[in-house]
Amino acid sequence: MSQRSRDPLRATLALAGGRGAAALSQALGRGSGTMIGGRVALRMDPHVLATVAGGRRPVLVTGTNGKSTVTALAAAALSPGGAVVTNATGANMPDGIVTALAADRTSPLAAIEVDEVYLRAVVEATAPRAVVALNAFREYTRGVSLAATLAHWRQAAARLPADCVALVNVDDPLVVWAFEPAPRVVGVAGGLGWREDAALCPACGAPHEWSGVAWSCPGCGRARPEPQWRIAADAADRWAIEHPRGVTPVTVAVPGRTGPVAAAFALAAADALGIDLTRAAEAISAVVDVDGRYVPFPVGDRRARLLMLKNPAGWTEALDLAIAERLPLVLAVDPFGPKDTTTMWEAPFDRLAGRVVPVTGGRAADALAVLDAAGVAGREVADPARAVAAVELTGSDEVVVACNYPAFRRLSRQFRAGTA
Repeated sequence: MSQRSRDPLRATLALAGGRGAAALSQALGRGSGTMIGGRVALRMDPHVLATVAGGRRPVLVTGTNGKSTVTALAAAALSPGGAVVTNATGANMPDGIVTALAADRTSPLAAIEVDEVYLRAVVEATAPRAVVALNAFREYTRGVSLAATLAHWRQAAARLPADCVALVNVDDPLVVWAFEPAPRVVGVAGGLGWREDAALCPACGAPHEWSGVAWSCPGCGRARPEPQWRIAADAADRWAIEHPRGVTPVTVAVPGRTGPVAAAFALAAADALGIDLTRAAEAISAVVDVDGRYVPFPVGDRRARLLMLKNPAGWTEALDLAIAERLPLVLAVDPFGPKDTTTMWEAPFDRLAGRVVPVTGGRAADALAVLDAAGVAGREVADPARAVAAVELTGSDEVVVACNYPAFRRLSRQFRAGTA
């Protein structure tokens, strides 16, 4: 169960200290204060997260890729049940979660994005009603091994309340293994386009065998569970989600397969809280943007759709989207750390053979080297708007701009302000 503060006065003082730190950060121009405010509050009272949870039993969303999108759709899906508090800006560590929950102490529902390596602490503080587990991939820039993350998830799963539902992507054998200790598991067919990180069974080390989406381990007998929630069909932007109660049509603005997969998890979360699925689907259809990720920005006579990527799985998904929908692609890579472009080398950029790909950003040289190694022609264009204008359109005015994290933040601001 949640660890409530043993001293209400201490919690009150901690929150006041956090607000003061946040205000000072803003006054000094050091940022929004979202992180520092929560960090100070947690230093003053380590149990303050349980206090600001305020008896709410949240839906927690974790995973390597797709957390922000699923959290946004889950928040919408929960909204027919009442007001929902969420950390919409992606501040997904305990300090950011404290700030988000402290800013709204009255909403009865919560949809919270949780960084993978902090899941156990958030579970223990909030006693969630549902936990969404999306996928598990390596991340070179975090300094935390995938094996350590999976072990952490198993510990968190073992501490879930008895009435909590773990909504698990059954297409990822690493996620399935990590949440085996959960008291109740419901399977969602979430897809797994990048399988290299799941090549070996985490339980016994044997190579997984694959047949379509189904996986099995010849060493210990583990196999893909049958999903209870799955994408049934699509017609234009209309999808159908099959589940134990029937079929729910849903319209999603998020492009590619990401949209319907996120909708399936969001509807499953709403169902876990007893919310009408038809109304939940209607609320999902109103979500057109997730922190600047999906709404195309007007850039001259074109529209730039920004995708934020951080590992080989993400880069591969961007390539799949551009190829499947026949959209031109621009790469935007800014400095982020000594290993930031390492994530690109394993992605199958050779699928872009025959294209000329504009590259922009402070690490453009690294991205050009990746393209050259894959046999793809790249062209450096310093100005991002000119990079978008440099591609040849193929029946649509939309251009996919695949970005690492700092490039995504920079271009979001510039395109939104029209200063790119």
